[in-house]
Amino acid sequence: MRAAQHRRRGERGFTLVELMISLVLFSIVIAGVFSVAVSTTVGFRDQRDLVVTETSVRAPMEFMADAIRNASPATQTGVIQDAYTCQNGAINVVNSSTAPDVLEIVYAAGAVATTISQDSYDLPSPLTPTIMVGNVRQFAVGDTVLITDNTKGHLLKITAINAGARQLTLASPTCATTSVSYGPGAFVIRAARARFFVCNASPPISVPCPDGIPTLMVDPDGIGPAAAEPLAENIEDMQIALGVDANGDKGIDDPAEWQHSATVGALAGPIRAIRVTLVARAPRGLPGPPTFAHVPAEDRNAATDGAWIGATDNFRRRVLTSTIEIRNLGGSP
Repeated sequence: MRAAQHRRRGERGFTLVELMISLVLFSIVIAGVFSVAVSTTVGFRDQRDLVVTETSVRAPMEFMADAIRNASPATQTGVIQDAYTCQNGAINVVNSSTAPDVLEIVYAAGAVATTISQDSYDLPSPLTPTIMVGNVRQFAVGDTVLITDNTKGHLLKITAINAGARQLTLASPTCATTSVSYGPGAFVIRAARARFFVCNASPPISVPCPDGIPTLMVDPDGIGPAAAEPLAENIEDMQIALGVDANGDKGIDDPAEWQHSATVGALAGPIRAIRVTLVARAPRGLPGPPTFAHVPAEDRNAATDGAWIGATDNFRRRVLTSTIEIRNLGGSP
């Protein structure tokens, strides 16, 4: 009898108090594990968002830098006219102290160039729509070409190519212009006129943002018929400054030589470089109350911008500024 009672007492399980204590301790351990897991997940997400933000601001900067370096090809004065849109100037900036700036440039689109080899091309009413060049290879119908004599240039469209005769047929210009003649030896360069701006924010442009996300846009033919295309998402501001060698010392070390509103024809000196500042925001906002303010850049100051004063949100931001020297203008190094 005593042996049976002893065996039954040894087979008893946990008491209710012991079970409750075990559950409490287990819950504390699980809560700690979950807390670490959540913190790690949030950290990885924030890090991924930062990488995306960095990429979104660096990729378009490289694209713009390549175009800026090749601005105003073979035209040291920057005096270039689009024969169809009537836009003038190789570099134009629409400056704003309360909104993103707009940058429009004419640049060489790839290393495709030749020269007029015979006769001449006269504007505004060419006697013939064709020009004979040294080499028609690498040109294609629909390409935009810049005809220039180093001091002035015109943008025209190729409508047909005769490879055997080495002739390019150009669309008739629609803009009034002074009498110009480009003779043998004038350069014919494949070029593009692009306009960079932030959607729904850069005056006087009112292109809506894709899905409501602030986006850096590029219009591949300036104000031509082609529609603007997204270049990089989550870019909410672009500010431009032009480095002008106003004192002729072959440098732009003086802060006064950096201008925010000008075109090539209006500058007091040749452009040596362009400083571009892009402000990118994270693709997702952080939880909690809004604590992040807008980032000032160049002449856009958060303290004086009425839309920004006191405004905060949940988006982290990254700022990238790059100074790009221009190869072709008179102020180039």
